[in-house]
Amino acid sequence: MPGAPLLSARLAVARLGAARTAVLALLLVALIALGVFGVSFSRDDTSSASAVLAAVSGQRRSPVAEADPVDAHLLAFFATLGNRRQNDLHIKLLFDLAKQNGLTLRQGEYQYGYDNAARVATCQVVLPLKGNYDAIWHFVLEVLRTLPFAALQDINFKRDAIGDAAVSAQVRFTLYLRDVPARTP
Repeated sequence: MPGAPLLSARLAVARLGAARTAVLALLLVALIALGVFGVSFSRDDTSSASAVLAAVSGQRRSPVAEADPVDAHLLAFFATLGNRRQNDLHIKLLFDLAKQNGLTLRQGEYQYGYDNAARVATCQVVLPLKGNYDAIWHFVLEVLRTLPFAALQDINFKRDAIGDAAVSAQVRFTLYLRDVPARTP
């Protein structure tokens, strides 16, 4: 019967109701659109990874980077790491940035570690800061912009009294470092 599929569809709509059928139709359209656009997003991702690698390394893309985007990401990661031998300069920079932002920073706590699986050294830095709330956030963003191998792990704020303009904060960064000059893993 030629009208059987149409009749079955009408009966299904009647059972579900118009609102549920509309929601199901919208979900179906969204899934189809996601499938179509998802393919184009994945194509753009590989080209942006190659562009990041070229920008970080300052060199032309190698055939290995074009062949395997995982290698390109790994090379970009290792090229971004800080040098462990220069970590005293990184710490000094943290203190200088705090001072430039008008923050009080008397001392910090440092804990070194090493991840054998990732072959990276880490330095966790805990900084007790005191100053204006906006200045603390500006400091954090400036650290992340200046030291691309730094990651903000935690930040806690405390105000002693409601009317105080000064805020106490404890900021914890992890610096990801390499022991030797940048090389391929």
